[in-house]
Amino acid sequence: MTLLVLGFLSGSLGAWGIMKYGGMIGINDIPSSRSSHSNEIPKGGGVGILTAFILISLLLSVPLYLWIPGSVLSVVSFWGDRFEIHPLIRLLIQFICASIFLWGFFRAGQTVFSGLLFLPLSIFIAGTSNFYNFMDGIDGIAGITGCSAFFLFWIFMGLNEMNGVYGMFSIAMAASCIGFLLFNTPRARVFMGDVGSILLGFTFSSMMVSITVQPLDFFILTGFLLPFYFDEIFTMLLRIKNRESLLKPHRKHIYQLLANELGLEHWKISAGYAVLQILAGLALITAGTRGYPAVFTVYGLFCTLFLFIALHVWKKVNLQ
Repeated sequence: MTLLVLGFLSGSLGAWGIMKYGGMIGINDIPSSRSSHSNEIPKGGGVGILTAFILISLLLSVPLYLWIPGSVLSVVSFWGDRFEIHPLIRLLIQFICASIFLWGFFRAGQTVFSGLLFLPLSIFIAGTSNFYNFMDGIDGIAGITGCSAFFLFWIFMGLNEMNGVYGMFSIAMAASCIGFLLFNTPRARVFMGDVGSILLGFTFSSMMVSITVQPLDFFILTGFLLPFYFDEIFTMLLRIKNRESLLKPHRKHIYQLLANELGLEHWKISAGYAVLQILAGLALITAGTRGYPAVFTVYGLFCTLFLFIALHVWKKVNLQ
């Protein structure tokens, strides 16, 4: 209970502090053509989630190789919330932090992963960190997705009688996301910023690697962030089909089209993504007891559902 309170208070106080003083330190988000808001709003409210991440890691003795590179990456991202950092430099730092985590993880031993997967896993962690950041574009979506993902981790580990440290860490991190959401939804008074979104993506993917006991686990755990992965992948495929540069900024994610072109309220979209995420996660946990065919069947069903939604939205906004 103490960890839950600590996570909640850290998340909420950090968001409140940036909401109140963000303008004074020049960390306001100024609307642009890609924005889903029209007013200047402080960003960087994820510093509370970073604070919770560090404090909880220290109290639970989470391995140094996880929380130190995660904290460094988050601090650099906070600098990026204030000052522009070239995308290639950001990506390099993300890749380095992912590699440091994996170096420590592999040195600790007792892993199902082969050392040959070091590079693919580094790319996966850096990619997930970026995916999470790209998907943080409307009120509530990053916070509620983080809360749902860590809650699903907690359920998965509890059902599999796994390491209690990571279980407590997950539920405390979920509480920090709830604390942040008090100031970010239904109408945002502060944005999470890269300091929070990059951290959540990095932590999610690093924990996936850390708690994978058998190969099937990895596929189950990946699905805990399923709506984010599907939205990003389908959007990339659409842009490739339309011969657009993937390096060019845009606002063509499904959630952005729903908010900007179709005018749905942000909190409704965020809640819808969370419902889909939790349903997929619980379905995958259940299917995991029946092996690979059942797990991939769940993926197929949710992929078909999300593709149907995507096609419907694209048709509505004439993007097909």
